[in-house]
Amino acid sequence: MKSEQNRVIIIGAGIAGTFAALYLNRKGYEVTLVDRQSGTENCSYGNAGMIVPSHIIPLASPGIISKGLRWMLNAESPFYVKPRLSLDLLRWGWEFKKASTGRHVDECAPVLMDLLMETRELLVALEQEESLSFDLQKRGLFMFCQTEKELENERRTTERAKSLGMPAEILTPDEVKEKEPNLEIDIIGASWYPKDAHLHPGALMEGVKKVLGERGVEFKPYTEITALQSENGRVTAAVTQNNETLKGRHFLLCTGAWSASLIRSAGIRLPMQGGKGYSISLKEPPKMPVNCGILAEAKVTMTPMFDILRFGGTMEIAGNDMSVTPKKLLGLKKSVCRYLPDFRMEHLEGHDVWAGLRPCSPDGMPYVGRLGSLENLYCSTGHAMMGMSLGPSCGHRIASLIAGEKTNLSPKVDPNRFS
Repeated sequence: MKSEQNRVIIIGAGIAGTFAALYLNRKGYEVTLVDRQSGTENCSYGNAGMIVPSHIIPLASPGIISKGLRWMLNAESPFYVKPRLSLDLLRWGWEFKKASTGRHVDECAPVLMDLLMETRELLVALEQEESLSFDLQKRGLFMFCQTEKELENERRTTERAKSLGMPAEILTPDEVKEKEPNLEIDIIGASWYPKDAHLHPGALMEGVKKVLGERGVEFKPYTEITALQSENGRVTAAVTQNNETLKGRHFLLCTGAWSASLIRSAGIRLPMQGGKGYSISLKEPPKMPVNCGILAEAKVTMTPMFDILRFGGTMEIAGNDMSVTPKKLLGLKKSVCRYLPDFRMEHLEGHDVWAGLRPCSPDGMPYVGRLGSLENLYCSTGHAMMGMSLGPSCGHRIASLIAGEKTNLSPKVDPNRFS
C-alpha cells in the first residue's frame, strides 16, 4: 500500500492536532503534522495549563452580552471587542447573541462535561502509558470570589455541576485557607471543583511530540497551507506556500483561529474569531500556591507549574492582531495584586509576556467532525479558552471518526451547524 493511501495530513501542531496525531498513529495511520510556524508559538504552550471539567458553561450564555458591554467601557477590563468593519465579525456577533440563552447552556453543559472528563482520563492514562512528566496535579480548582454577586453566581454553577454528577462545593475563606495555606487571598468565599487538575502545557506538548517522532510521525514546521485541492467530493491535496502538494487519504484541520480563512478555500463557512489572551510566568514568585485557581470577577487564572507560577487572562476579539495591549496587561496585573496581598506590581514586572489567539466559535462550542460535503475533510478546532481541556478528547474522537469507529460526537459540536 502506498504511503499516501494510509496517510492523514494534519494541519496545525497545537494541542488539537498533536493529540489527533497521537491517536491516529496508535490506530496504524501514517501521519504528517504540518504547522505554519515552529509549532511552539500557539496557545498550547502559553496557556494556563488547567484541565477543567468544572467549565460546563459555554462562552455564549445568558447575561454575557450585557456584562461584555459594561466591560468594554473599562480599558483594563478582561473583555474587549475591537470595533472594525468586518462582515465575519458581524455574523459571528449575531450568532453569539442567538446562542446566549438558558436553553443553549442546558443542552451544552452535559456535552462539555463529557468531553472534559474524558480529557482528564486520557491525560492520567498518557502519563502512565508513556512515562511522560508534565506535572499533572489532580488537586482541584478554586474560583476565588470577592463579591456576593459572583459568589452567588458560583453557587448556581456548583448546583448545576452537581446535578450532572460533578462534585463541587462552596467554601468559606477559612476553608480555602486549609487547602491553600501558602497564600493570603482577599476573598469572601470560593467554589471548589475537586475533579479539576493542572499541568505544564509546554512539557505536555514537547513530551507528546517526542513520542510521535519516535513512532514515525512526520513533522513539517514552517509549512503554511494556503489552499486545499478537491475533486469528486474529496480533498486530493493540501497546497503549501511554495506550491508543494501534500497528498493523503484524509485531511484534518486543527488550525485554531486561522481555521475559517483556510476552510474558505474549500468553499466552507466556519464562523470563528480569535480571542487574544496573555500570560506572565514568574520564575521566583513571592509565594507559590499549592493549587490552581481563577480570580472570578477579574477572569484571571493562577497556575503553579513545576517551579514557575503563571498568571493569565483577558479576552480581546481583535481579528488576528497579536500585539500586546498595555492597558489590558495592566488590568491583569492589578487584579493579581488586588486578590493576592503577597504580590505587588514590581513582582509582575520584567517578565516575558506571552500572547496568543484562542479560536472562538460564536456559540462557545468546539467544531469537531467531518466538514461540509467533502468526505475526507475533518476538523478539530474552536476550543476557545479550553484548548488544553478539550484538545485531547476531541483528538481522540476525531481519530475514531476517521477510522470509521463509534465516536458519540454530539450535534452540538458538528462543524456544519452554521451552514
